[in-house]
Amino acid sequence: MTETPLPPSTRLVSVRVAGTRGERTTLSLEDGTELTLDTEAFLATGVRTGDPVDEQLRATLVEAGLLWEIREAGLRLLSHRARSRRELETRLRKKGFPGRLVGRVAGELEARGYLDDDAFARAWASDRLRLRPRGRRALERELRGKGVDAAVAGAALDHVFEREGATELGIARELARGWMRRQPRRVVETLRSRERAPEREKALRRFQGFMARRGIAGGIALQVLEELRNEG
Repeated sequence: MTETPLPPSTRLVSVRVAGTRGERTTLSLEDGTELTLDTEAFLATGVRTGDPVDEQLRATLVEAGLLWEIREAGLRLLSHRARSRRELETRLRKKGFPGRLVGRVAGELEARGYLDDDAFARAWASDRLRLRPRGRRALERELRGKGVDAAVAGAALDHVFEREGATELGIARELARGWMRRQPRRVVETLRSRERAPEREKALRRFQGFMARRGIAGGIALQVLEELRNEG
C-alpha cells in the first residue's frame, strides 16, 4: 500500500463515529475521499465539518488512516495466534504497508502488551515440546527464524526445559522410538545388528539424518541407538 499523492485543498464535509466505544471515525472530504482513522487521532487535529483541509492537514489525516489500518491488520493477525515482533512486522510489510509506519505500530502494540517476544517464545517452545518434540538446537533455530532474539530464545528455552523437566536425552529417546516404529521390520533389525554391512550403514545414515534434522547431536543419537539395541 503506497501513500496517496496530495491533491489541492478541499473541505471536510462529514464525520461518522463508529465502533463499540466510538474508537474510529470515518471522514468524507469534498473531493469524494473517505478516510477511517482512530478517533483520538482525529480529535487531535482539531478539524471540524466544513473546515478546509489543505495538503499538510490531508497528509496528517492520511497517515493517521494508514496507522489505523496497520493497527487493525496487526490485531487481526495476533487474534489468530501469538507472533514475534519481527514476524508481525514482516507480515504487515508484505501487505504493502509503509515500513516506517509498521515499525511505529509494532512499537505501540508491544508497549500495550499485545506483542511480547519472551512470552511468545515460551508459549511456542512449550507447544513444540508437547506436540512436535525437537532438540534444543532445532527449537532455537526455529525461534530465530521467527525473529526472536538469540538471548530471548535461549532464556525462553531454559525456562521451558526446566519447567517441563525436558532433557536432550529424553527428547532423543522419544524421537528415536517414534522413528523406529515407523520403519519396516528389516530396517529396525538391520540397525540393531552390530555387523558392518552396506544395509546397516544406509539405515544408520537415515537414522542420524532424521535425528540431526530435529536438532539432536550425533553423539546423543548414537547413545540412544545403543540403548534401543539393548532393549532388544
